[in-house]
Amino acid sequence: MSLLFLSFLAGILTVLAPCSFMLLPIIIGGSSANHNRYKPYIITASLALSLFIVTLILKVSSSFVNIDPVVISYISGIIIIFLGLISLFPDIWTKIQVRLGLSQASDGLLTKASEKEGVLGAILTGAALGPVFSSCSPTFVFLLTTVIREDFTTAILNMVAYIIGLSMIMLLVSLFGQRFTRKLGWAVNPDGIFKKIIAILFIIVGIAIITGFDKTIQRQFGQIPLVGDLEQGLLRNATGTQVNRSGGILFDDRKPAPEIEGISDWINSDGETLEDLKGKVVLIDFWTYSCINCLRASPYLNDWHDKYKDQGYTTIALHTPEFAFEKNIENVIRANDKDYKFEFPIGLDNDYTTWDNFENQFWPAKYLIDAEGNIAYTHFGEGKYDETEQAIRLLLEEAGEDVDLNAESTKIEQRGTFIPGQTQETYLFQRGRDFFANPEGLKGFATEDYVLVEDPSENFWSFGGRWEVTSENSVCKSDTCKLNIKFRSKNVYLVATPPANGGSSKVEVRLNGELIPNELAGSDVVDGIMEINEDKMYNVVSLQAYETNQLLTFTVPENTQLNVFTFGG
Repeated sequence: MSLLFLSFLAGILTVLAPCSFMLLPIIIGGSSANHNRYKPYIITASLALSLFIVTLILKVSSSFVNIDPVVISYISGIIIIFLGLISLFPDIWTKIQVRLGLSQASDGLLTKASEKEGVLGAILTGAALGPVFSSCSPTFVFLLTTVIREDFTTAILNMVAYIIGLSMIMLLVSLFGQRFTRKLGWAVNPDGIFKKIIAILFIIVGIAIITGFDKTIQRQFGQIPLVGDLEQGLLRNATGTQVNRSGGILFDDRKPAPEIEGISDWINSDGETLEDLKGKVVLIDFWTYSCINCLRASPYLNDWHDKYKDQGYTTIALHTPEFAFEKNIENVIRANDKDYKFEFPIGLDNDYTTWDNFENQFWPAKYLIDAEGNIAYTHFGEGKYDETEQAIRLLLEEAGEDVDLNAESTKIEQRGTFIPGQTQETYLFQRGRDFFANPEGLKGFATEDYVLVEDPSENFWSFGGRWEVTSENSVCKSDTCKLNIKFRSKNVYLVATPPANGGSSKVEVRLNGELIPNELAGSDVVDGIMEINEDKMYNVVSLQAYETNQLLTFTVPENTQLNVFTFGG
């Protein structure tokens, strides 16, 4: 399935997402509030245009200006409240029009639009709803956080496909609402009770959006795992391992691999280029040391290197940082010595030069390059280890090496694997706001006081105390801060860094209200205390089996920096 078609399908599936529940009555009511048969089309078109423009503003301009998405939510909420008020109190709106001169001939068209046909109201309704849909879909979020950075044109095409799918389903909802209410005479009475109910609903939803209470209400509807799991599965399929047209492993049509460029430092090597490596089969692996998925894949990379290095095969691990502290070569060396143990060349692609050359979007990502220098196979994420090893063998055979294609593939006991339905990677800054439990919402690029949600919904997290939210982490700014997260998994990992002013932090860890016992704690927690003294991923929880509804509570000292939670089976 192509990513373009998946984007279109994701737009259609958005109608079933929890974030749509509160908005469907607004769309139906707004479309059926008068006799204008074009109003559903106007609302839908305005919603689509608004969604496109707002997401571009938030994602593209954020590279230059830190725009807090909360500001856009405020604007949306105010517009919706305004529309509700003028519908609820039309006489007051008339007086405002007269006072402002809106009824004069020069503004006659605007007045007619707002009073008689509601065109302006329809436009404003769609415009206000657009931003609320900007984080409804995993596919749409994926496009905005990864693809748009690497390939702007591809991202725009897929965004348009998503918006078309969303617009089609929302238009059908609008037309259904208009057709249904027209059969009920009282529903289309401009001064009737139905219009008043819709107006009050507008006001309630507007207030909920401004206060962030809409997230809380959505959680009362509950997650819809089938919808989310379906879209996530399709997304992994659309961006996963490619195969050739005949159903084999290697590509039929191979393109030359881009050169390795812009490497700031090398570990285990004085420097590597693909031009010098022609004649060998090369595995390029993009990784970053605080990525749990990369860590789980590392034993396979080491094993393949040991098995095939004497048969014309080599691995190059290109370390491309997700967080600023991962650019530090000492951190990478320490993580490699302790956890990864790569003996093959490691290149620090700190400026994303080679990452961009390959148009890569994932950690981990594997690109197999044949002896002629062409990309012959790719795989993104974990898994498909048997298939990847077989691809290595096939390419070595192509290069004239004597390889047993029927040999048993490497089997390695995993240090935890992804299980469908487990809590997903959770960023502890603006990128993770959709699962933030505090009713006031997460205040991006600001220092705010938060009241801890003692018992958040499953998969949600909460702050207590004073926190500064930056572009890639959150920093405790009071003597102590609190963090709650309710998860479903077996293992829990936390990427964190010690205070910027030096020293270390001792974080208290509680599981379901009690200090986490050593038999359930991860390797970095002893007697309920996790000492944060390095920039790395810490192993916090290691349960005996996969569990659900597990509440983790952290007491965090001042100036401690937290980045992201990851989970494993």
